[in-house]
Amino acid sequence: MIVVPYLQDVPKIGPGATTDETSAVIGRTELGADCHLEPLATLRADGEEIRVGPECWFGEASTVHIADSIFPAHVGARVTVGRYGLVHACSVADGCVIGENAVVMDGSKVGPGSVIAAESVVPPGKTLDGGWLYAGTPARAVEQISSERVARLHRILRGSADLDDISHSDAGIVRATHPAKALRRRAGAGVANVARADAYIAPSASIAGNLQVGAHSSVWFGVEVDAEGATVELGEASNIQDHSRLYLAPGERLRIGRRVTVGHNVRMHACEIEDEAIVGMGSIIGRGTIVRAGGCVAAGAVTEPGTEVAAGQIWSGRPARASRSLSPQNRMLFAIGVHVYVGYAKNYLKGRKT
Repeated sequence: MIVVPYLQDVPKIGPGATTDETSAVIGRTELGADCHLEPLATLRADGEEIRVGPECWFGEASTVHIADSIFPAHVGARVTVGRYGLVHACSVADGCVIGENAVVMDGSKVGPGSVIAAESVVPPGKTLDGGWLYAGTPARAVEQISSERVARLHRILRGSADLDDISHSDAGIVRATHPAKALRRRAGAGVANVARADAYIAPSASIAGNLQVGAHSSVWFGVEVDAEGATVELGEASNIQDHSRLYLAPGERLRIGRRVTVGHNVRMHACEIEDEAIVGMGSIIGRGTIVRAGGCVAAGAVTEPGTEVAAGQIWSGRPARASRSLSPQNRMLFAIGVHVYVGYAKNYLKGRKT
């Protein structure tokens, strides 16, 4: 696997852990005994700690991350996180199941034996009681769930369930309806072709096509830019976070302006994201979308082709619609996030040279 120290912190990996050569464990991460990481799974503790209990399983391109100097990420024992699942700066108790493409956001607490259904979003700061199935955007309690059924959902995601053990309804709870494509090219392909000394491209990213990066910008672990015959522009001090996917057809262009944040696990097509906008984690940006300056696509939202997100507004839902104007606090937090990622890029570049 890819083991990356961050500043003075080196990951601690428990005995019996099994990984793939493209999975990444970073910084102040403590990975428990007998855990398993599928290809591209990323545990990224570069601004706070990540603690993972024993016997956890992380699916392909799943992510555990933190909120810099604010929230750690704590994952209990025997937790299963499905493909493209995102555990972000929160606490997930023992025995939980996080479905494919699901997002658990900052400061949330998921009680033991809970199931977060595929493609659901747990908003920031929520406390979810244990022993329930939660689904939707935002995720809400659907029904209490037995320990036997939870055990079956673990087996389904881990690929250890017998065919006779899988019902259509159970598989539909934890498997995404429209899963992200697997990488078309091996992790790391094309990274060396993006040569800019003041921009950071993570080693497990994959790049095809013309990627133009601005000063102090960054492209993170497991990102795929699939743009052969097309052009992607990433402006100064902007970032594309872990496991986002950019899909372009030949001749298309995707423009991301200055000081833009593209969150984890975003799927984007040819579109335009203007300066100081934010694209929330787990969202899908349809072809021809325009996000005006300072606009925000909320976590888990889906923009229809040709959508125009107004400047200074938050759009949410599936399909995304205007929700409210950004508050001064929102603007301040978004600006801090950009600053944090510029700092991350500098520190990773510095670590690469030492």
